[in-house]
Amino acid sequence: MSVDNVSISAVFEHLRLLREKVSALADDEESHVVTLEGHQTVDAKEAIHLSFAKLQDQIASMEETLATIAEATGEIPKL
Repeated sequence: MSVDNVSISAVFEHLRLLREKVSALADDEESHVVTLEGHQTVDAKEAIHLSFAKLQDQIASMEETLATIAEATGEIPKL
């Protein structure tokens, strides 16, 4: 896809696919982590979970920003 052919709906689709891939990767990575015991240890499973949650939040932020652009350019009706 060339830059000239990029549309807001195509970017939304890429973000949707990215969300799915990040979710699948999170499930895979979280299933391989061994939880450590002890008070001074970093909980790797929780750290990974929070990192993937942050990625999902950032994707949601991009979707919101893209929706604002789409409204401003008239590509979608204002809500």
